Amino acid sequence: MSDSNQNPSPDSNQPADPNQPWDPSQPSGPAQSYGSAPSYGSDQPPAPAQPYDPGQSYGSTQSYGSAQSYGSAPEAQGGYQPAYPPAPQSGYVVAQPYGALPEHPQGTTILVLGIVGLFVTICAPIAWYMGSKAQKEIAASGQHYSNEQNINIGKIIGMVLSILAIVGIVIAIIFIVIAVVASVASS
Repeated sequence: MSDSNQNPSPDSNQPADPNQPWDPSQPSGPAQSYGSAPSYGSDQPPAPAQPYDPGQSYGSTQSYGSAQSYGSAPEAQGGYQPAYPPAPQSGYVVAQPYGALPEHPQGTTILVLGIVGLFVTICAPIAWYMGSKAQKEIAASGQHYSNEQNINIGKIIGMVLSILAIVGIVIAIIFIVIAVVASVASS
């Protein structure tokens, strides 16, 4: 049973029609793609590679007489955009494009010190101090960082644990004073 809707497979010596889509069921694949060398045994020379022009539609030919004149602005070529944004003016804070914020170099350290302060009490006031210092730097510079929450959380943990440590030390001193007074009164 033959199917009359299918095209016969092209001869390997004949170039593929560029207007027809590539058929993956063909054993030889596309005869030749743009910019590639012909297969071995082909009688045809390779096609010269053409530079990509975003303004040129598929299948149209490039007109070489319409080149821009020397000294004209690149915007005249239809939608050209510069590769880099213009340089920032002095005194302005430049926000990171596309939401990519940098990390503050001490953000993770402050958070880790705050958490370690649960077990090693001396780390809690260090986290509190470093967190306050980092927040002052951020407020002064106007720059936002992706880990500002880590700085805030580490500072708060350090603050709470420092206050609890101070309260614990005061309660311990009170118990020691009471114990000393009770032992002196009983003797």
